[in-house]
Amino acid sequence: MQLNRIIALVLVAVCFVATAFGIQRRQADEAFSLKSIEKGRDRLELISIDGAITGARTGLNSAIAVRNRLMEIEDVSGIKGVLLTINSPGGTVGASKEVYEAVKKLTEKKPVVVSMLDQATSGGYYIASAANKIYANAGTLTGSIGVILSGLNVKELFTRIGVEPQTIKTGPYKDIFSPFRPISDPEKELLQGLLTSTYEEFVADVAKGRKMDVAAVRKLADGRIYTGTQAKENGLVDAIGTYDDAVADLRKQVRAKFNLPESTDLPIERGSSSFERFLDQLFSGASTNLQLASPLNSLIDAVAPRLLKNSSTGLSSDDPPILLLPSWYTS
Repeated sequence: MQLNRIIALVLVAVCFVATAFGIQRRQADEAFSLKSIEKGRDRLELISIDGAITGARTGLNSAIAVRNRLMEIEDVSGIKGVLLTINSPGGTVGASKEVYEAVKKLTEKKPVVVSMLDQATSGGYYIASAANKIYANAGTLTGSIGVILSGLNVKELFTRIGVEPQTIKTGPYKDIFSPFRPISDPEKELLQGLLTSTYEEFVADVAKGRKMDVAAVRKLADGRIYTGTQAKENGLVDAIGTYDDAVADLRKQVRAKFNLPESTDLPIERGSSSFERFLDQLFSGASTNLQLASPLNSLIDAVAPRLLKNSSTGLSSDDPPILLLPSWYTS
């Protein structure tokens, strides 16, 4: 009986692997055919960032998938420009920075235009600031340039119900931001220094992307949110317009950069999914269940290693992540 179960499991595994490789082969053939077509066909590509920005690999529109696609487009001669639509409140520092750098690098070769939808705040604006041009609707919420690190103190609650936490640690900062006790003054100083360092990099990158003076950006970067109209007035966006306006502007920039005649069609399309994105989507359901069970740990695991690389702060992957999110979104 046990042998039959083992055989059945092996057969299921073989079928799955065969299916996966079959899909990979088919997509490789499609990609080859598409590249052959792209050599003689100029077009634009539409890429979207929706929802919170994290380092998670699941989903076609995850930050990592977007970054990877932006890097791929650099070497695809048929894709002459990118329209990046953003509808996001922001997210973690590492993931936002990864996409910002990918956008910035791509703009050196091809035009990238951003179209903001309902919101593009904090990490969402961070990414947008790297583009050649930013469009927003009049009522779009944007800005919120700042950094936040928040947690809970449930010590009093636990005392009332008779729960006494016990912690064994190897250093004074190992349980920093513990929900079972108040934060000490040295811990506040350490965390504030960490936030200030991240904030200064945020401001400097926005100034670089927008070609603005750092002091001018800092005046706007007190965490407040702006409407699209206000952002246009203070220089955080370039124009008030719709998705179609952004597409028309991107076509104009592409024709000027590559000396293309007005008769060139330049259709805009979404890119085809790679095998890696297929697997990400396939397993996204299971990952979602795990994240629902422990959303904070999932977020920490995704971003903490990048944030704490070469860090001497004493923070670990058990600590809350630094977020580029509006305070109302995290409360």
